[in-house]
Amino acid sequence: MKSKIVFHKNIFFILFIFYSLGIFAQTPATSSQEQGIIKNPTNFAIKPQYGIILSHSSKVEHLTHTNPFGLELEYSWLLLKDKNWQQCNCYSKTGISFLYVNYDNPDIVGSSYNLISFAEPFFIRRNRFMLSARIGFGISYLDKIYDSVDNPENTFFSTHLSFIVHIDINAYYQLSNKYSLMSYAKYNHISNGGVKQPNYGMNFPMFGLGLSYYPSGKVIFPDRDKHEFVPGYFFNIYTFGMSKKIKEDEYFPEETTYVFGLYSLAGRTISKVNGFSIGVEYINDGGAKEEISRKGLNLDHQNFSGLIGHHLLFGKFDFSQYWGTYIYAPYKSENFYQRYSLSYSFTKHVLGGVTLKAHGDVADSFHILLGLSF
Repeated sequence: MKSKIVFHKNIFFILFIFYSLGIFAQTPATSSQEQGIIKNPTNFAIKPQYGIILSHSSKVEHLTHTNPFGLELEYSWLLLKDKNWQQCNCYSKTGISFLYVNYDNPDIVGSSYNLISFAEPFFIRRNRFMLSARIGFGISYLDKIYDSVDNPENTFFSTHLSFIVHIDINAYYQLSNKYSLMSYAKYNHISNGGVKQPNYGMNFPMFGLGLSYYPSGKVIFPDRDKHEFVPGYFFNIYTFGMSKKIKEDEYFPEETTYVFGLYSLAGRTISKVNGFSIGVEYINDGGAKEEISRKGLNLDHQNFSGLIGHHLLFGKFDFSQYWGTYIYAPYKSENFYQRYSLSYSFTKHVLGGVTLKAHGDVADSFHILLGLSF
């Protein structure tokens, strides 16, 4: 309880400093937009947060009765230029943030320190009000992890370095030319993507009110014509891979194995930001091969699946969600899985990103993506 009181006092102190810096910052006599030169203005934000931990498995239920709280510091820039508008037929912003989260369980779960990159398109823009959605991905450092001797209760995390993915809804209300009040609802997921077990991961929604600051003054969004949507087909093929550790047991030492595979898609866009696809996926699972060997089974460690996907398209970003059905999987007890992918088009034909495969709420494996688009 004491840590929460100190934390909230620090929040108000930081907010005061943040506001004071804005008061004493010099404002240019004429902005670049007033001079007819459109630039992408920078933005700073401070975002205190409070939330809950969801119980998605009986293995983590005993750790979900606390309320995480944290603070996020953000640096971003609005994408106002014509080339940015052309990418998604909308205005958006992108940036990086540092998020600290205390899970209110210092002896077992501890805290996380997260460095995140994000993309955020605006769906509603009025005189003083804006509404947006955000997709973020980053690296998480966890100061308390599972240890069979010292910390056997922490079934959330087993590696200090993990990955964080979040989806947000943000609302902005302009208080003055430089300041906006923010409210936000965030759905966060942290896991190591199956690199090491146990890996149940954590799902924790967070909410809060924050302050956004534009050093250059009031942002003026240029009026631009929206282009008529023309549906089109797309054909993508991805290859992916990542290491996976199989933990030691009574008879075998810990082993590092490798998972690699590919999936290919054929899809069609149905709106400016939506598309659907079908595809197939092949995985060569070295982790499954090691487990099969340890159990003395005569089973194949490879699997083949069918995919149905939905794509959220924001310019060069593609956030995809797939429903996978195993067609051939001798060592998989489940029939279905989900795959979540975030990719970026470096050129017209070259793609890169990350993808997470999960069975229900349990992460199976995290992979780096490389792809080609036709």
